[in-house]
Amino acid sequence: MLVLFSSAAFGAESELTEEPINPEESAVTISPATDTFSERLNEVNQARSRSDYPVALTLARAGALEAEQARDTAAQAAFLFVLGRTYWSVGDLPASIETLQQTLRLAEPLADPDLLSATYNALGLSYTEAREFDAAARHFSEALRLAEAWGERSRIAYVLNGTGNNLLAKRDYAAARTLHLRALALREAIGDRIGAADSITNLGTIDLATGDPSAALNDFRRALATYQSINQPRRVANGHRRIASALRRLGRLDEAIAELHTALDIAEPLNSPAVLAGIHRELSRTHEARGELRSALLYQRNYAADREALLSEQSRLRVVELDARYQAERRETEIHLLRLDQEAKAAELARRRQQNALLGAGLSLVLGLGTIIYFAQRARLRAERAAHHAEERARVEAEQAARLKSRLLQIAAHDLKAPLSAVSASALRIERCPGETASVVDLARHIRTDAAHMGGLVREFLDSAAIEAGRIQILRTPVNLMAAARDAVDDYRPLAESKQLNIDLLPAADPDTLPAVLADASRLRQMLDNLIANALKFTPSGGNVEVGVGITGRFVYAEVRDSGPGLKPEDLSKMFQPFQPLSATPTGQEGSHGLGLFITRELVSMHDGLLEIESQPGQGATFRILLPAVT
Repeated sequence: MLVLFSSAAFGAESELTEEPINPEESAVTISPATDTFSERLNEVNQARSRSDYPVALTLARAGALEAEQARDTAAQAAFLFVLGRTYWSVGDLPASIETLQQTLRLAEPLADPDLLSATYNALGLSYTEAREFDAAARHFSEALRLAEAWGERSRIAYVLNGTGNNLLAKRDYAAARTLHLRALALREAIGDRIGAADSITNLGTIDLATGDPSAALNDFRRALATYQSINQPRRVANGHRRIASALRRLGRLDEAIAELHTALDIAEPLNSPAVLAGIHRELSRTHEARGELRSALLYQRNYAADREALLSEQSRLRVVELDARYQAERRETEIHLLRLDQEAKAAELARRRQQNALLGAGLSLVLGLGTIIYFAQRARLRAERAAHHAEERARVEAEQAARLKSRLLQIAAHDLKAPLSAVSASALRIERCPGETASVVDLARHIRTDAAHMGGLVREFLDSAAIEAGRIQILRTPVNLMAAARDAVDDYRPLAESKQLNIDLLPAADPDTLPAVLADASRLRQMLDNLIANALKFTPSGGNVEVGVGITGRFVYAEVRDSGPGLKPEDLSKMFQPFQPLSATPTGQEGSHGLGLFITRELVSMHDGLLEIESQPGQGATFRILLPAVT
């Protein structure tokens, strides 16, 4: 059984996750305008060059802080640039983007084409790694414009290489090859050996992606010779891994294994999860190709651990941090709007007082009255125009903050899905392994349950963000509502029994004549799951949950009825708002994030259906979904 599961886990699907880009670049050194911090910045660049990222991060943070205290903007921007690139090297993309954006804000008043083009290009690399290809293209375009205006050929080649990687990640291989060939020609012309090796590596990646592993192997070996001559351990480790990937596609598996073990020996002292993850993933694929599924499973677990170390805790903390920052910014915006409203009212009151005084005094002086009215009206128009512009600016800022919050939550929640899936899959393998003890199997079952719960939270975050952005899609086909309700009840029966609750399905009077509904099957199941899970969550021990199906008019309905505490009047005004928990307390200390009913209502609306609620305090609640019947 273990063999069959491993084969399914490491089949053709995993091949699609092959990293298609080589984002490594020749080091770009940004020097401050003064010599005060030059030596410190050189130490940071040297630490990053030898892949000593913890030291580079510590030195860069300290240097940026000292430069800020010394009011040396150029030095602060230089340290922040290297800090942002180092965050990228260790895989912390949100921190990299945030730090580089801060660098850009400092660099723009300096009008330094070197710093500006390098920063725009670094942001493009980070956005490419985050799969935000359109944002990456915008930043690369600006970087190339600045580099060409500056006339520095090495920087032009550097930007062309990043732009080519962005196209390569989008699978636009022809355009990517053209840009990498241009970058290679420039680098060879100016004698940039490292940059030329990077461009050759990228061309090899294109050959591999377009089905020419022999050409890719030659390119990777040619680039590796250069990396080894300049003692770049990160590049050398990745170079051996790429050679192994080409050898695997050529069927030379023993040679591929040898290359990967060489890469592993070089990468382990670097302590870089990003580099180790790529090597462990390629080892898993190569052992699977040799039919050594136990070894493939071992290295796949190592890859999952690397990815979890790289993303899991990091992404969770970033979600919390960004959400807190968004809430703070929203409060500041609301306070700002309130102040603007008070200022507008004060201005209006002052205008009226001034107008009354001028009218009283102008009864005796017609010429003076005309002059005073003219200036009063002009002051009023200026005040109204200023108030209008301030209100419009505040509204735009609030909308931008909301979009930023939704996008950042999407990125972080999306990055949580891969490690959660890996944890759940590993726990299931342990649970099904016949050689494990009962305690280990029980622990694995708990791990898988927690991972499933976190996965549900991630899905709710993604669905909520997609609904707010108007990007959620449904595919409606005829669906048997009775069968969907029966499956949902059967799936939740173990949970109901664990809470000592009764859950029953009440079929229609004549199930065989019940028409199908026009719905997206997965979204329909999500709506039923949300309502049943809510009923089980708030119904006390010994209570009942009933799921009924029937037809009324042109609608087929499914209803969930519980014997819980019911809804209070104050719940009705907020029950469909996101992140607004209701007055009732879950009976099993479960978490309640206030997203389930919001998502359910939006999904019902997208199906041209209705969501009805019947409840009295202390008498339970009934939630009914009505969907159009297929005629």
